[in-house]
Amino acid sequence: MIPSLKNEIVKIEITGGKFLNGALIDSSSEVVVIFDGKKFVYVPFEHIQTLEKDFDNEDNIQQPTETPSIDSKINNNDMTIAKILSQAKGMDVEIYVTSNKSLPGRISAIMDDYFVFQSHIYQTIFISNNHLKWLIPYSEQQLPYGLTKEELLIQTNNQQPYPSNFYLQIEQLKNKLVVINFGEKYTQIGKIKNVNRKLVELVLADSRSVYVNTPHIKTISSV
Repeated sequence: MIPSLKNEIVKIEITGGKFLNGALIDSSSEVVVIFDGKKFVYVPFEHIQTLEKDFDNEDNIQQPTETPSIDSKINNNDMTIAKILSQAKGMDVEIYVTSNKSLPGRISAIMDDYFVFQSHIYQTIFISNNHLKWLIPYSEQQLPYGLTKEELLIQTNNQQPYPSNFYLQIEQLKNKLVVINFGEKYTQIGKIKNVNRKLVELVLADSRSVYVNTPHIKTISSV
């Protein structure tokens, strides 16, 4: 997709004002892969605001000596978000979605337009594919929190059936206490009273109702 910059050091601005620097390893119409000097970072194309050659390379980023743990060319086909998520299932990964924080954990299930993420801190989170801004596979030498592989063991073989799409998953949480978008705002924590295609009615701690625009729900988890 960007052959002229392949293997060059680039700077990427993504949605939310975040910046990434690294060697451009591969790209397709859906995903850009960079190596930041330590890890391979998979960035969905739709969240890239700008991409440019980093002439300064102040971090002195070098080309990787190892190959990515997620194969960007699967059966010689271009990589897609769905294929990257599928390969990452069950791996220790870091994702960034919202709230200025990246999140370590494991993908336990992949549905049509969302995935189920098992977080060491937040437990089970449902995340819309549309709002995933990057994914980084961990190596065994770079696991989060300084923990060992055994200490990070998360149950990801839960056979619980999940609805096929994100809207239906939100519907299943009706009448439950939930946290939306990691509770970035106090109006994103409460009990779901009603759900329709456009709006989710959320009852707050003070019993007021607010209406959350469904496409702006990036993550949701039950308390």
